[in-house]
Amino acid sequence: QLYTFLSSGFKELPPTGAMLLYFSADGCLGHTKHTDDIAYDYGGVVTNSRREPEISNKSKRPGNLKEMHCLHPGDLYPFTRKPLFIIVDSDNSSAFQHWPNLFGQPVVCLLSPEQVPTTLQDQHQKGNLFTLFLHSPLTAFCYVCNLADVPVTVWEKCQAQVDKFMAETSKLFTRSRTLDHSYVQFCGDDFLRIMLLRFVFCNVCLKLHRGFKGSKFYPMCYPSMPKEEILENQGLLKLVLELGSILEVRGLFCEAGELD
Repeated sequence: QLYTFLSSGFKELPPTGAMLLYFSADGCLGHTKHTDDIAYDYGGVVTNSRREPEISNKSKRPGNLKEMHCLHPGDLYPFTRKPLFIIVDSDNSSAFQHWPNLFGQPVVCLLSPEQVPTTLQDQHQKGNLFTLFLHSPLTAFCYVCNLADVPVTVWEKCQAQVDKFMAETSKLFTRSRTLDHSYVQFCGDDFLRIMLLRFVFCNVCLKLHRGFKGSKFYPMCYPSMPKEEILENQGLLKLVLELGSILEVRGLFCEAGELD
């Protein structure tokens, strides 16, 4: 069914269009040891909770038999014949971290953190954190700071600070000489550019937050973005720390120089 919808959308893409795929699903880990086969051996995301019945009680599942109700990165390779923009919100998002350049078309993947701090693990009814950052960056920022009520005047001041962050990040994208060409091409689309800018905001916020320690707590992307120029840009770090000061939660964030 998924292939039917993807194929239909792929066929209808205009010459200058790109396909956007958003997956929010539980992870499906690979059953084999990690090899060089990035297409299928790292698992993917669950597409169906059904499980196929065993052939017989005595039969054992072969070690190389992969989960059929799982969307693997390799399943999407045929759709990289045209520009492809993927967002994966899952606890196995890293399975989509590597892509072969088969057709020379731009491919971008924005990937969620695979773990959240224990203090936030009981909050799933409000939606996943990564999706919240992409939907409403300021709401997500307040959420990780445990702020439930913010006065309207303070909110407006904070929103102006977030807008300032986005504008500065957009300038960095334009000026960068090391940013992968895939990002440059997708920045021409207003919606996809907003997703990229909010991804950078999410990355900077979580890396500065003292409650998020370790690579599993940070979002990832493919292709990689330049660290010094964008992801760890001193100007962007300062803007986030200033946002924390406005909301009087500056103590929750480390100094810019403390980043690993």
